[in-house]
Formats: sequence, C-alpha cells, structure tokens
Amino acid sequence: MMVDSWDSEARETAARAGVVIDGIVSGADRESVASLMNEIWGPDVVLPLNMLRAMQFAGDGVLLARRNKIPVGFSVGVMGWADGLHFHSHQVGVVESERSTGVGFALKMAQRAACLVSGVTEMRWTFDPLLYSNAVFNLNRIGARIYEFLPNVYGARNDQFNLGDVTDRVKVCWSLDSDVGAGSVTASSGAPRLIDITETVIRSNQEIVVGSVLPIPPDYHALRASNKDLASMWRVAMSSALHDVFESGHSIAGVGEQGYVVGVRSGTV
Repeated sequence: MMVDSWDSEARETAARAGVVIDGIVSGADRESVASLMNEIWGPDVVLPLNMLRAMQFAGDGVLLARRNKIPVGFSVGVMGWADGLHFHSHQVGVVESERSTGVGFALKMAQRAACLVSGVTEMRWTFDPLLYSNAVFNLNRIGARIYEFLPNVYGARNDQFNLGDVTDRVKVCWSLDSDVGAGSVTASSGAPRLIDITETVIRSNQEIVVGSVLPIPPDYHALRASNKDLASMWRVAMSSALHDVFESGHSIAGVGEQGYVVGVRSGTV
C-alpha cells in the first residue's frame, strides 16, 4: 500500500467515526490534549504542556480528534529503539460520551498511517489484561499480539481507573504493514482453565498447554466498584497465570468469549 493510501485509509476511518484527526500545531491544541487527559484519567497523569510542546517538535507523536471542532480524543506516543525501531503508543484516550463510536479505532489508524509514512512498521503499547473490552479491541479489532507480561509496571497510580490497584499490564506489538484485525480465537469446549472461578477466583492447578484458557471478568472496573475483594482475587489469579504462561515458554494466541487462549511461543518481538 502506498503512502497516500495509508493516509486515505486513516482519514476514511476517522470520517466514518465522524471526527477529524490531526497533529497538534498550537498552544490551544496542547491545552486541549491536557484537558482531555485530566477529564479521562484525572490530574495525576496529565503531561506538562512543555512536554507536549517537545513532542510536537519531534513530530506528530500527539494526535487530536475533534467532532464538530470539539476535542473528543487524543493519542500520545514516542519513538523507541529497544529491541528494534518502533513507535510506543503511551496513551489513547476518548471522552466517555464518545466511547464505542469508533473514535479510538480511528486514532489507532491515524497513528498507524503516521508511522508508515515515516517508514516505521511496528507499534507497541501496554494494556490491563483484566479489561476484556480492551483485549478484544487490541487483539481482534486492531490485530496486535501480546508478547510480554509486566507485573505492576507503572507502580501505584492515583487516576480514577487505577487508584488502589496494581498496575499489571501486558505488552503488545502491532505489525503496521500487515492487514488490520485478527478476529476472535475460539478455545475447545473442554479446554483447561488456568483460573478457577467455581467458588472464588484462584490460579488453578491445570497444566499449561496450547489451547488453555485464561477467563477474564466481563467488566473489571464495575467489579472493582461493587466487590473489591473479588476484584483483587482476579488480579492475583491473572497475574499468576500470565506469569506462568510466559515462564513456561508459551504465548497468548488471542482472545475470545472464553478469555485468553494459550498458544505456542513464536519468539520475542
């Protein structure tokens, strides 16, 4: 696909979502990004305006999505060199009223186009493995793959999503010059579950094999709000299971209705 095609595909995706996405160019743009960060996560994760300015100098690592000229989403990322040249997507945020409208996907496609135009063919980021909707979006809709488990990688955070929780994350990579999307992965009906949810939620004694399943709660944030003890059990069990999956030399093949499905390890990034 040629440069113009990548850009056109991204702009068409944004148009279907009803937004316009561009790199930041002004002080007002930087303030809009900071305001969105504050609205979505809270003040503790807002990047300083001078840092956003520096990122603007470095290129379009910061994108802003607008609907009818009103900012509704953003993305922030930096170039990386560890284990090969790549773009690290640090944050993608969409205001609550605009979620499930395609704005998040449009931002990822805009990031993809910006990378490919510059000759960068890989993007990486992290997400919380207990967030089912994020897993489906990142693995199935986008087509990224999980390649590493990072326990408590960001330490204690005071934003509205992570306050009082452990910041376990999985790291994913996206081959930008491949087809977008991967589709759901289906486990067999008798696949062993690595997390036992029959009474409480604990790491099961099942052997890790290709096709094993790691169940995911349907709405972890709602669970934390209603039953913190049970949510904590999920956190401990998922952490243990993911650690053991990668320690055993296996990988995560994808995610489906049953949860994550264990696959063979195909190597590192």
